[in-house]
Amino acid sequence: MSKAILEHILDGSIVIDSVEAFGSIVNEFPEHPELLKLFADFLTAKGKGPSAAQHYSKASEIFLGSGRLLHAVVAKMLEWRSDKPCRETLLRFLSAVSIHPHDDSPVNRFLQSLLPTELMALFSQFSCNRFPIGKTIRNIGEPETSLWFVLAGELKESYYQLIGHKPKSNRQRLQQRPNRLLKQNHVFGDVFPFTEISISQSVIETTTCTEVIAIPRRRLIQVCQKFPKVELGVLKLLQIRSETGADSPSGRVRRGERYALQVNMTVEIHPTGAPGPAVVLNGSAHDLSISGVSFIPETNGAGPPDKLASMVKNLDHQRVRVAISSEALTMSIPGQIVRKRETMVNGSRTLSLGIQFDQVSPRVNGTFLAFAEGTGNFDKARDDNGQD
Repeated sequence: MSKAILEHILDGSIVIDSVEAFGSIVNEFPEHPELLKLFADFLTAKGKGPSAAQHYSKASEIFLGSGRLLHAVVAKMLEWRSDKPCRETLLRFLSAVSIHPHDDSPVNRFLQSLLPTELMALFSQFSCNRFPIGKTIRNIGEPETSLWFVLAGELKESYYQLIGHKPKSNRQRLQQRPNRLLKQNHVFGDVFPFTEISISQSVIETTTCTEVIAIPRRRLIQVCQKFPKVELGVLKLLQIRSETGADSPSGRVRRGERYALQVNMTVEIHPTGAPGPAVVLNGSAHDLSISGVSFIPETNGAGPPDKLASMVKNLDHQRVRVAISSEALTMSIPGQIVRKRETMVNGSRTLSLGIQFDQVSPRVNGTFLAFAEGTGNFDKARDDNGQD
């Protein structure tokens, strides 16, 4: 059989509905991991779980040997759904993933940063999907229900933004922004913040036959609550995907996605150079992330925005200590002021201070989730399967 025909089988152009015929093709290409996995998927659909597990196992070994860690993990997890492993077997494979050489892609680095228990928890529940060319995976305005990993194929992500409306007309126009291509080992799905349902701001459609896995958002929340390091890793993967430029001010200031929380804050600013009293400002924020916060000072004690601006005009890059409080918790985090700008709050002009936190530990990051739960806005949505 020619390799061209094999490619048509893999991309779905040729469909085989016979176990015997499919098995004979696999015998011709016994070391082709994608074909082995596709055959295992076929056997699973036919109710032949034990035979499928054998082919998933072989595919996983070949994927791992070639440094394709994500593919190896996915195939192994599918194998274990039909053939539950003992603890020793589970740890042996996951430990091998943590040290095996790879191509140094962000996804592979992420997988190797996780402990076996974290890796197992994250990938124990996912759906594996194959989509034909031209299939819309996500549309503008739809809720973000999953975190997606691309195994094969290519997708196009198109962003649009409102550009206002014409005079005497309420019809708003959409302007398309540059597209982004998503390929093997890429990640997408704006599942953060956990405290509210995120709405898609883009259209994602396949440009080739594509294979992806989807981890339900609700499951991701559960895993991140238990393992904060998983959350940090996912945030970093999504930042790498969406970053428009490392040199942009926003790229430098915000290392992670924001939680939509309204919290009370006190910022203590310590001027450098000549000794002087600290500037203490009370206020609030409507969002915060593991990397920083946009702080809105109260104007009651500071006076109008012009007076407030004069108080902090020479405090760029000054060290600060931020005290954040909720009903149950209080945190104190050091950082520095990185920007000042005017903003509108409830129709009034006021000042917003961009504060970048010092690097925080996974333990502190986990505390952000505790804040989210304490606000009462923590997402209780169900995933697509109706599971909690």
